[in-house]
Amino acid sequence: MTSRHITFCRACIFALLALSTSQIIGGGNNNAFRNNSVGGISIDANGVVANADSESRVLLLREMRANFNPASPKMAESTELRMISLRGLEAAIADAVQNNQGALPDEVKYLAGLQRIQFILVYPEINDIILAGPGEGWKIDDNLHVVGVTTGLPVLQLDNLLTALRAVNAPQPQRISCSIDPTRQGVANYAAKLQQLTRAGVRNPQILAPQLKQAMGNQVVSINGVPGSSHFARVMLAADIRMKQIAMEITGHGSKVMPGFISGARNSVSLTNPNINPRWWLACNYKSVATDGQGLAWEIRGQGVKAMTETEVLQGNNGPAKAQQQDPAAQRWAELMTDRYDDLSKADPVFGELRNIMDMCVAAAIIRSNSLLDRADLELPHLLATTKTISHRSWFTPKHVSTETSFIKSSRGLVVTASGGVDIDYLAPLKDPKVTAEVKQVWNKVHAKTASMSWWN
Repeated sequence: MTSRHITFCRACIFALLALSTSQIIGGGNNNAFRNNSVGGISIDANGVVANADSESRVLLLREMRANFNPASPKMAESTELRMISLRGLEAAIADAVQNNQGALPDEVKYLAGLQRIQFILVYPEINDIILAGPGEGWKIDDNLHVVGVTTGLPVLQLDNLLTALRAVNAPQPQRISCSIDPTRQGVANYAAKLQQLTRAGVRNPQILAPQLKQAMGNQVVSINGVPGSSHFARVMLAADIRMKQIAMEITGHGSKVMPGFISGARNSVSLTNPNINPRWWLACNYKSVATDGQGLAWEIRGQGVKAMTETEVLQGNNGPAKAQQQDPAAQRWAELMTDRYDDLSKADPVFGELRNIMDMCVAAAIIRSNSLLDRADLELPHLLATTKTISHRSWFTPKHVSTETSFIKSSRGLVVTASGGVDIDYLAPLKDPKVTAEVKQVWNKVHAKTASMSWWN
């Protein structure tokens, strides 16, 4: 029996999502927080992503929990409608800039435990815009995610909201995406080395793996539309890596919620043709937004995220191209992941984090596309960075991820290279908005509470 060789770039998910214990507020410069070992991953000054030692991860978890403040009793209550006032949030940041020596309280950093943005509500008479959705108290789980105390779903974070608002409101906003791909030369080197080893009769994975890894070299990380040093970018990167780990059944990175692609698709096109490879990516999965018809109430509708796939054909030194023949097995796997995405978000909060940042981008697009700041006569200099007082947390920008190989037994020696990424088309849900009475009812319900709100509820 020969072995089927599965090529994949592996990185520890924990590190990509770990947070510093305080939001850094600066003056006129970036004043960024850098940490070379972030929750299980190390990123050097050259942007190379590698696994950090387990001791560093344990120490970081201990540090985070030691500096972690639980929600107040009222804020810890579970609710279907946690409300965040953008006017009040802006004031809370301004207060921290002036009086709190540069540190934001946890309830601001974690947006009062808000877990999804479902409604965007405008109240011109009080010059405010309110973000609303389910929320509860929060905790740090053993894998360094900040999650709801009962649901286990990740809470929204101010750091990511800053990035989303600023990216969507940039003078020339870009499509936001992340991708990890091998270089053309790496693919050619890998194919040549595999052919050489196969001709020599080498079948031992312990011999194959290091030589194939060296031949492929590092794979390239591409971040578009947001700063590569941001936590937002790391969420995209982590979700992409985690999806491929599950699909390609990388040892030690399986999922209790999702089966891998390989074991259940032994007769797929991608596994029976040595030049065909699946490509998976995660994209927005929303229905058209709903509105009250007056432009004061908006609802983001839909599950949020879907897995997409296409099949690529390798063309030697010319790199991959879209294949005419698509892989039905890869499509079924993508559909299954989409169907189970809610469960995945609980089992692997990185997927919930990805949905959170997509929600933020759609909310920011609703605000910009409909001139809601003008309608509310609301200015957000801290949130939108028109005043340089608060920046996103920053690490070295990831640029390269090492290649890892995995093996499963088969009657043929075939190569499967998984590639893909994350694509956030935040404008698509804004097309053809639907007018509904229910959105107006939510606006009325929240309006009755606005007089007693500070910056939340």
